[in-house]
Amino acid sequence: MTATADNMRAFETIVGRWRTSGTVLDEQGEPVATIDGTDEYEWMPGGRWIVHRVDVRMGDDHVHALELIGEHDAVTDTYAMRAFDGSGAYGRMTANLNADGSWTFLGDGMRSTLWPSEDKSSMTARW
Repeated sequence: MTATADNMRAFETIVGRWRTSGTVLDEQGEPVATIDGTDEYEWMPGGRWIVHRVDVRMGDDHVHALELIGEHDAVTDTYAMRAFDGSGAYGRMTANLNADGSWTFLGDGMRSTLWPSEDKSSMTARW
């Protein structure tokens, strides 16, 4: 797996600073917490990685995290993600661009779908 500037271009739709809001759902699809905060996606020099900085409230928890996104897998058409948070936890996930322009992040017992607005003024997340 490698990341090239060309296969990372799809991330242009989420590069920027976002006010993020959403709802955390349990396994039955019932809401258990709200999400409110900011997510910032920026290019690492060279265009082969995206740096994602997270500062959100998820229910009563305040989450600070850093993710690196890159390494495109042409077979699965997914991108590797590595996440590190302020509690010392870390994990691996994958990112997938959906046909409707949304993004799905999967890994470590979680699933998130992000819908960036067309004018890039907001992003909605469903966890």
